[in-house]
Amino acid sequence: MAKAILVLGLDGLALAPAVLCAEAAEEARKLNLPLFEDVFARLSAGKELRINGSTGYELFEAGEWVATLEVFDSPS
Repeated sequence: MAKAILVLGLDGLALAPAVLCAEAAEEARKLNLPLFEDVFARLSAGKELRINGSTGYELFEAGEWVATLEVFDSPS
């Protein structure tokens, strides 16, 4: 299943357009999308992750909150 990852800043607004990605390698090749785990790792690189609800992750750097990653299932 394809997913979209959205990075939200301190003000709750999107910092960039959502990134569409695939969970499985076969799906990624078929749809020409990056893998979810690669995108998630790139967006959270070097930051501490804390779960925030069922679809959100808060990003902290040096103990300070810097952004939120929201993960959505993409429409069929």
